[in-house]
Amino acid sequence: MRRLLCTAALFGVIGITRPTAAVDFPAGLASPASPLGNLPATFTGVLPCADCPGIAHHLDLFPDRVFYLRRIYEGKPAGQFDAIGAWAVPSGGRTLVLHGEGEASLIQFAIKSPNTLTRLDLKGRPIVSAANHDLTRSAAFDPIAPRVAMRGMFRYMADAAMFEECLTRRKLPVIMAGDYLALERKYTSTRREPGGPVLATLDGRIVERAGMEGPPRPSLLVERYSGLWPRETCGVRFVTERLENTYWKLVRLRGEPVRVEPNQREPHIILRTHDLRVSGSGGCNRLLGGYRIDGNRLAFEKFAATLMACPAGMEQERAFLGALADAARWRVVGSHLELFDATGTPLARLEAVHLK
Repeated sequence: MRRLLCTAALFGVIGITRPTAAVDFPAGLASPASPLGNLPATFTGVLPCADCPGIAHHLDLFPDRVFYLRRIYEGKPAGQFDAIGAWAVPSGGRTLVLHGEGEASLIQFAIKSPNTLTRLDLKGRPIVSAANHDLTRSAAFDPIAPRVAMRGMFRYMADAAMFEECLTRRKLPVIMAGDYLALERKYTSTRREPGGPVLATLDGRIVERAGMEGPPRPSLLVERYSGLWPRETCGVRFVTERLENTYWKLVRLRGEPVRVEPNQREPHIILRTHDLRVSGSGGCNRLLGGYRIDGNRLAFEKFAATLMACPAGMEQERAFLGALADAARWRVVGSHLELFDATGTPLARLEAVHLK
C-alpha cells in the first residue's frame, strides 16, 4: 500500500453545484401504447447463439414501462437468465430500448409492427444476417415470474413490508416467506427512523399474489437476503454521473456499510478537473491530493490529511484512506462510483450527491 502523507494544514472542500438530473425517462419519448399496440404483451422468439442451437427469448412489456426478460440458452445446463428493468421508445417511435443491468443494461429492438420486434446490435443498427432476429407477439399475455438479483428501498411498518425496486421503481409488497425474516430483523436493527426506507440487496422472485382486495398484483418473494445499506439510495435512473466535478459520498467500504459519526462530516471526495486535485473528508479530517486517470485506470497521489483526533470514526477513516491508496480502477454505474484495486477486488462504493 502506498503511504499517505499527513499535514497539519486545513484544506477546504470545494462544493460542486450541479443541476438535478432527470428523474424519469429522457425527453421526447413516445406514448407507451404506440407504436407497440395494446399493452401488456408478451413477445417470444429464438435468436442466434454463437455456441448453442439458439437463445429462446420471452419478453413481457407492461404499460407502466416495465419489462421482464427471460433468455434460455438451448442445450446448456443452467442456461436460464432473467432480467427486469424499464423500457422506452425514443422520439421517432421506431425503436424499443430496454434499460436493465449487466448484459441487459441496454438492449434495442426495431419496432417493425405492433406484433414484431427485430433485435438490433449494440449500437442500435440492423443486424445483417440471414438468421432470425425477430420476436413476435403472443396471442395471450403470459408473464414470467422473474428470478433476479435486486436492489431496492425496503421499509416495514404496521405489519406490512414494501420494496421499491431500483430499476423499475415498482413498489412491491413483500411476501413474509423465504428469507424475509432475516431481512426484517436486520432492518429493525438498522433503520434510522420507524418505517424509514433502507436500501436492500437480495435475490428474489417477482410473483403474482392476491391482495386483501382487488386482483393479484406483483409481489416480492425474498429467496436470499444479502445486505442493507443505510446511507445508500437507488440513485437517479437513466443518468450516468461524471467521475470528475461530482460530489461522491462514501456509502460502502470493503463490503461494509459506512457510518457517519455525530457532529462529523460524511466521508466524501471530489475530483476537480481544473487543477487535477482531489478534495474531501475522511469523516474526521479533511483530505487533499492529486489524481491521474488513464481510461478506466485511476491513481490517487500525494494525499494529505489534517491531523485531528476524533473520539470515534478514526478506524473507518484510516480504512478509507487505505482504499484510496490501493485504488487502481474505477467504474461509474448510474449514480454510483465503484473503486477497485489492481486485482479487481472492490474497495469502495460512493454515491453522487447533487449539491445546491
